[in-house]
Formats: sequence, C-alpha cells, structure tokens
Amino acid sequence: MFVLASTNAQKQNSATHGVVPLQKPRPGQWVETVWGNPDQPGEPFVIRIHADAGYIILPHTHLVDENIVVLQGVWSLGMGARFEPAVLEQLDVGAFAFAPKNMAHFGWSKTETTIQVHGVGPFASKLVDPAYELTDKGTLLLTYLLRPGTPTQTVPTECFGWKIGTRVRGDAGEGTVVGARCSPANQFTQYWIRKPNGERFWATSQELKRM
Repeated sequence: MFVLASTNAQKQNSATHGVVPLQKPRPGQWVETVWGNPDQPGEPFVIRIHADAGYIILPHTHLVDENIVVLQGVWSLGMGARFEPAVLEQLDVGAFAFAPKNMAHFGWSKTETTIQVHGVGPFASKLVDPAYELTDKGTLLLTYLLRPGTPTQTVPTECFGWKIGTRVRGDAGEGTVVGARCSPANQFTQYWIRKPNGERFWATSQELKRM
C-alpha cells in the first residue's frame, strides 16, 4: 500500500552538496528516499514517510536506531508490543523522537503527516505480529511495513467486514473503502477511505458506519 519514490539527491555522491526540498503533499501513502540507501549495511540514509490522516503504524521493530523528525502535520509515537492509544506522545512539526534498535514501537497520524527518518542501514520495519492487507488485487499477509506483502487465501473471519468499494461514513467524512489493514493481535481493522474530492483518510471499523 506504500509507494516507494526517489529523489535526485540519492543519486549524487555522498561527498557532494545536495538540497532536497520538502515535497507538497499528495494523496496516498508513500516513502521517499532522500539520501543514501536504507537497505545498505553501514550506510547513512535519510527517508521521508508520508501518511494520510488517521493512519495507525502497527507495532514493529528495527535492527538499527531510528531518528525521527516531524516535517508536516501532527504525529504521535508510543512504545510497546501492542497498540495503546493512551501511551501515544504527540509530536508537532519540528519535534524529534528516538526509537532504539529492537524496541517495539508504534505511531499514529492525527493529520496528514510527513516524518523524516535517518540512521545507518540496514533499515527495515519488522512487525511484532503479522497483519493482513486488503487491496483491489486481493489480500496480502504482511510481516514488514514499507514492503510488499505476500498473497494469502487464509484470513481471519473477523478481519474485513467491508470490501473494496463499500460506502462508509465517519468523523472525518464519507467516502469509499479503497483498502484496509487488519491486526488480529491488536484486535482492530483500519480502513482506507477515499472521499468524493479525492482526499483520503484512515479510520477503524469502530469509527465508521456503512452508508
């Protein structure tokens, strides 16, 4: 569900000067590699992660320390192996957060957000517990964030009560389901909704009503 993007800066030699402006928000979830290669062991990297309002980042860990700066929007971070809204700490634009390697943590985008992450590779976001992703091409099993899942026919019955194209309404507005993620371990499903004007937001099944 996340789209990977690149910039000219990552193609330059690390010893040269480079400026990477902050890009304007665009619909959807996407990751921008700003500098370096996050997959390369021992290499410094900078990436930007763009998320729509309401998006819950499921509990996960990294093999390396994660340094986070909020560039746009209001974002929250919490520590633990289960998503607990009560322990989220809100970070406004300019705030810095640090997640030590191997420590389980999670996040939430109150608004449309862009966070910048830097560190020394290899960088990967391994889920504490597998999750399921509903797409227009079928259902995927996720073991990592920011990586494609694998197709699966085995999905817990409690995961997806609504399918792609279902019309729903919530506090953030009304629209059509264009995707969803289910975390059985955390006991919730979050739906990705596209409004008639093209804007998108996330909301859990408890926050939505079918139209």
